[in-house]
Amino acid sequence: MLLLSILTYILGLQPLHEAGYKGQGMTIAIIDCGFYNANNSKIFNQERIIGVYDLLKEDSINRPDIFSDPNDTHGAHCLSTMLCQSKDFTGTAPEANYILIRTEDLPHEYQGELDRLEKGMRLADKLGADIITISLGYSTFDDPATNYAYADMNGRNRLSQTATEMARKGRLVCVAAGNDGNKPWHYIDLPADADSILTVGACSLDSMPAPFTSWGPAADGRQKPEVAAWGQSTRIINLDSGELTYGSGTSYATPEIAGMAACLWQALPGKTAMQIRELIIKSAHQYDSPDYQLGYGIPDAGKAWLAGKTPTDENTATDNRSAAKILKNGTIYIIRSGIWYLPTGIRADNE
Repeated sequence: MLLLSILTYILGLQPLHEAGYKGQGMTIAIIDCGFYNANNSKIFNQERIIGVYDLLKEDSINRPDIFSDPNDTHGAHCLSTMLCQSKDFTGTAPEANYILIRTEDLPHEYQGELDRLEKGMRLADKLGADIITISLGYSTFDDPATNYAYADMNGRNRLSQTATEMARKGRLVCVAAGNDGNKPWHYIDLPADADSILTVGACSLDSMPAPFTSWGPAADGRQKPEVAAWGQSTRIINLDSGELTYGSGTSYATPEIAGMAACLWQALPGKTAMQIRELIIKSAHQYDSPDYQLGYGIPDAGKAWLAGKTPTDENTATDNRSAAKILKNGTIYIIRSGIWYLPTGIRADNE
């Protein structure tokens, strides 16, 4: 398996990418902290970044520029999992459009950050983002008197309710589960407890739960997380050199899923956000036996794509004309453009 295809291979994205579905026409809002060097055209395709909004500056907080602080890299690393494309790496949605929104005050943790995140979600909605991805979470603060308890992770906090509102208005909202799975507080954070969103856990390359991935369920018993993606020693981009490097966290698993969703939604443009969410969940590898670390498991974009097609879809008709089915050694294969796939949409690399 070539290095550049590992990330897309894990999420079953090859059939979509090879069919030309790389997120074109979809807009993803990424709400985070700083986006160091994301304005570097040698690393990020600037044509795909269609808006930049720094809500820290709007609140008159004395922080460095959104692109200039080398200690504030988190947002740009998250962006790299979707947008970057080079000889060594392909992000999950390299041809989508991106809106960058900074809400997080990196050195601190206080209730005002929830206000900004809520404002950021409403801004993304106003700007017409199809997908909102959030690799932020809140449970404990600089002032312990304002901390939350696990019982508060019930989806009724104003921040979580805003995430649910966005989802029910037609946005697909992806939120990181959190990285506290091996700490005394090992639960999901706000707004990962929100209803109608995709809360994303982290797995290792061998599909096992990352030790740090935060646990569900939500305090009211709802399944959390819903899905998972590669988040332990996953691929990100070095923001100074543009070379491939590694990072860990549900923070990176979450935009991977957001980018995958953009490609799937582009391929199935008649679907709603909730229908895309359902297809992603139902394609996951442990859908029949979910747990509270990986949820329903690692989704398969190719499988979701096939499941989402209808006999009247133009895309389906095109695929039927160009594809052939062959039974070999007791297994059905689909051959499309000379490439062999399993019926689930996963590429059969041994053929």
